[in-house]
Amino acid sequence: MKTIYRLIFIALFSVLASRSEAQKAPIDTDKLLLADEKMNFNATLQYMSNLTYAGRRDESSVPVFLPGFTAVYKRGLFLSTSGYFDLNGTKSGSEGLSITPGYLFLLDAAKKFGGSIMVTKYFITNSSPIILSSFNASADGQLYYNGPVKLTLGATFSLDKDNNRDLINNVQLEKEIWLYKTGILQTNGLKITPAVTFYGGSQAFTETYYVDSQVPRAVADPALLSPINTLFPGLTKQQILNQTVTQQKEREVKQYKLLAISGSIPIEYALDSWQFTLTPYLTRPFNQVDYTGGGTSGNYFFFTAGVSYIF
Repeated sequence: MKTIYRLIFIALFSVLASRSEAQKAPIDTDKLLLADEKMNFNATLQYMSNLTYAGRRDESSVPVFLPGFTAVYKRGLFLSTSGYFDLNGTKSGSEGLSITPGYLFLLDAAKKFGGSIMVTKYFITNSSPIILSSFNASADGQLYYNGPVKLTLGATFSLDKDNNRDLINNVQLEKEIWLYKTGILQTNGLKITPAVTFYGGSQAFTETYYVDSQVPRAVADPALLSPINTLFPGLTKQQILNQTVTQQKEREVKQYKLLAISGSIPIEYALDSWQFTLTPYLTRPFNQVDYTGGGTSGNYFFFTAGVSYIF
């Protein structure tokens, strides 16, 4: 029974990590579906040095603390909730929460193919410095192949509080490497899972463009100027010329582009119903929109650390 719980626990921790990190980590669906109990529960505590979304981060973002709780039914249905606490010194406080119902499934008896679908509703204050504060809801879907290297394909459809819609896709490659195993069944121990994730998606931004137009102008004919014309301007003869006038305008543009490439090395230690995880990330964003004119940031580093318990 402990072995089954440990496997469920690993999967549930992955579920919560995928929501709280907003990095869309793959879910260990095959392990989750090994449960032999109707209901199981998982509690997590996680610290994140910088909450990100699809390889993007907000320059004003702060470290966050994310407690979470998940109830899972053995057929693959689950309900998860996460809290968001700002850890920015004297301004620390609760920023809100998210609720995620979902379903995890297997596509073959060998448990090499599987996936998940989930919907998340966000209840985060508008003034929050975390990047998810503009989100209203999102829907996620994933498919994976668990071979020598695990391949996961994911898609996220998000809706912000202004009803703007975005589509984010990710492709992740990861390899599980056990450093050592303990226990009678060799299910406890220490492992690392190096992974690289590619993010692509639509992003809306304001584009400046210029329009040339021909405007008729009345111009005095210099050949007909005379002292009389100077004294009596109304008698000046004119000719009509077309003058080119350039106008600056702006419009909203939405394009699908490569957003980021992220590398991570989750370090996980499992001990029966407990699991401890430390994950460093190095992310390179691409095609960022420079709203301020001050340039866009390059590579950045952040990490997560957490503990989880299954009961």
